[in-house]
Amino acid sequence: MTYTYFVNCKVSLYEEKNKKRKKRKKRIILFSLLSVVLIILSYVFFVIDPIVVEATRASIFSLSTSAVSDAVFDVLSEEYVKYEDLVNIEKDSGGNVVLISLDTIRLNLMARRFYQVAQVYLDKMGKGGVDVKLGTFTGLPFLSGIGPNINLKLTPIGAMTSTFESTFTGVDINQTKHSLFIRLYASVSLILPAYSSTIDSVTEVLVAENVITGKVPQVYLGGNMLSYVPK
Repeated sequence: MTYTYFVNCKVSLYEEKNKKRKKRKKRIILFSLLSVVLIILSYVFFVIDPIVVEATRASIFSLSTSAVSDAVFDVLSEEYVKYEDLVNIEKDSGGNVVLISLDTIRLNLMARRFYQVAQVYLDKMGKGGVDVKLGTFTGLPFLSGIGPNINLKLTPIGAMTSTFESTFTGVDINQTKHSLFIRLYASVSLILPAYSSTIDSVTEVLVAENVITGKVPQVYLGGNMLSYVPK
């Protein structure tokens, strides 16, 4: 009876030690897996994603500015906008310019149309995405740009903003060239695993231009007196 009890106690102790050993092994395996996952995620977040963003930044900027430029040219071609439709010039009896003003209502309508068409182009650009070589995702410089293409989708962010700005350039005696530009600001987001980056672009396009005959006040020749932000 005593011997049987001793054997049973020994077996129980062995089973308990074995259970503890298995639990410790499971903890070690779980900790190792978590460590590997953490290392991989850290490598992706701090190394691979920034490299991919830098590799695609120039392409995304180029696609974004091209999309906005195409939208502006489409709108200008549709509406046949003339300089006189956007700029009002008043002269005195001697033929000298006393006031140059912008038609803000027409500019607001034009800016709104720019936004609408540009958004269509940007959405189409986003669906087309940007291609990145598979080797770039390794984070290794010597493999960057090598391998098949991986397509990454792009997301246009929010509403665009714009400003109209003027430049005045002397052409001849009492002749000044007035150029009216629109600057459109767009933001595109590149979304990657555990990381995202926003690429901002500024597209400047000539909207209208004219040579003004007559003396133009120095206040305009200062260069930025006819800037305007559409409402």
